[in-house]
Amino acid sequence: MCSPTTRTLVVGDTHLKEDAVFAGVDRAIAQLGVERVVFCGDYLDEWHAGTIAYHDGVDALLRWVKRRRSEGIAVDVVLGNHDMQYVLGEPGPGTLISLVPVARAALSELKAVAAAVVGDALVTHAGVTGAWARQFLPQVAPGHGEESDTVAVCDALNALLDAGDQKSLYTLASAGPARGGLALPGPLWADRTELLDDPLPGLNQIVGHTPVASIELWNMPAADGEHTAERLMFCDTFSLSSHLAPMGDGSMLLVEGRAVSAIEWDSLGLASWPEHIWDWTIRNPFFSGVR
Repeated sequence: MCSPTTRTLVVGDTHLKEDAVFAGVDRAIAQLGVERVVFCGDYLDEWHAGTIAYHDGVDALLRWVKRRRSEGIAVDVVLGNHDMQYVLGEPGPGTLISLVPVARAALSELKAVAAAVVGDALVTHAGVTGAWARQFLPQVAPGHGEESDTVAVCDALNALLDAGDQKSLYTLASAGPARGGLALPGPLWADRTELLDDPLPGLNQIVGHTPVASIELWNMPAADGEHTAERLMFCDTFSLSSHLAPMGDGSMLLVEGRAVSAIEWDSLGLASWPEHIWDWTIRNPFFSGVR
């Protein structure tokens, strides 16, 4: 297990743009002394992507993670809601059912997890809400005003994924009204609004899932004015619109203990993410021509 002070780069949803995103991640590793990289999920599915783009994205992710792990960089691959549809073998937004065997094999080889701990924060794809935790993780959900045990929550989430049965997987894939579901917003589907309305008390969280313009950090108020308020950090800065226009600036989150900072592409000596991804989509024959 990595130390809480391990210098860690947290990367938002990549959605088959792995080789484009890795240009910034590689530069951050080289320049910032990054020892660990944690991805927030959603490696699969992108607007207008076909079978070849899927294979290219999955292959790029597998090669990069294997190489970096062999070089001593710890890499955590957290599961996203798009990825979970391939684990379940069921249609979802953007799912190519014909590629279920390929995706399942890749996620297994990557040792994908439901959650990870970075510094003093829990990383999941979408975040753990209080109502969902009280319903499905009563053994680790604290009472009002108490602090959560981050490692215990992480272990409980990963135990659900490791169980592998439909009930456990559907529990993780529970979706609330803000994302078109009828259940409680779960750690793979909770919208930012749902997480902000009802975060698990005392738990600092880092998530992707909901596109944001740049890394966002929210300090939630403590109900009693005495307990430490949770911090919620949103990292989905790589997402594209249906016209393949960048919705965020591609910033990534650098974490060392409780210290966090946003890393922008310009600061790494690279063209900005919007410039970089526009150029990439124009050159990529499987995404170009859609504007």
